[in-house]
Amino acid sequence: MLTYRIAICEDNDAVREQLKKLCTQIISEWGIKSVPVLFPSADELDAAMRENPDSFDLLLLDIQMEGMSGMEYARQLRKRGNRVSIIFITNCADYALEGYGVQPVHFLLKPVTRRQLEDALRTDIELNHKPKTMLFRTGGKNVSLAVSDIRYIESMNHSIIVHLADTDRVFSLSLSETERNAPEGTFFRCHNSFLVNMEYVAEIGRTEIRLRDGCRLPVGRRFYQSFQSAFVRYMNR
Repeated sequence: MLTYRIAICEDNDAVREQLKKLCTQIISEWGIKSVPVLFPSADELDAAMRENPDSFDLLLLDIQMEGMSGMEYARQLRKRGNRVSIIFITNCADYALEGYGVQPVHFLLKPVTRRQLEDALRTDIELNHKPKTMLFRTGGKNVSLAVSDIRYIESMNHSIIVHLADTDRVFSLSLSETERNAPEGTFFRCHNSFLVNMEYVAEIGRTEIRLRDGCRLPVGRRFYQSFQSAFVRYMNR
C-alpha cells in the first residue's frame, strides 16, 4: 500500500484540525495509507525537516503565520535543495504570483473545500508519487517496464505473461508475487489468472471486462464486486 506522508503547517487550531480531517477522509477513500502530522508553526516543521529532510511527501503550508511565514519557509527549503511537494493555503490570491518561484503544486484559498483539496492532492499524487515503472526479475536481472505500457498480466504454467501495448513478455514469477509488487491502486484482479491495469478498462460486465483496445477478459465470480469497486475508486481519483 502506498504511504502518503503529509505535514499540515497552520497556526489556526480549528483550520489545522479541519485540514487533517479532510485529508484523512480523502486519502482513505483512495485506499492510500496516510496519517497527517500537524505543526502549529513553520519553526516546528523546520525542526522535523532538518532532522529528516525526507520526512514528508507533501507540505500543506499556511502562507500567513506568526513568526516565519509559509512562503519564507518554502524559499528556505528550496535553497537547501529540498524538492518536497508544497500546497499553499492562503487568505489572499495575490500570493500566487509571489509563490511561483518555489514551484508549489497548488494554491488553495481559505476556507478550503473538500473538492479543492481533493483536486490538489490528486494532482500531487499523479505528478510526483505515482510509480511510473514496474520491475520484473528474470535470469538474475531486473527488467523495468513502463506501467502505462502494461495492459494486463496473465498467469500461465507457473509463469506470468505481461501483455504490453505492442508485445508480450514472459517471466518466471507467480501472479500473487506480481500483484504484491504492483503499484498501489493501478492493478487489480478480475479473475484468479488475470491482473489488469485499470487505465485500460473500458467496460465491466458480470462475466467479462472489455479493454479499450477491444480485448475481453473473464471476470471471476468472487472478484466481480471488488473489481467493480476498485474501478469506481480509480475513475474518481
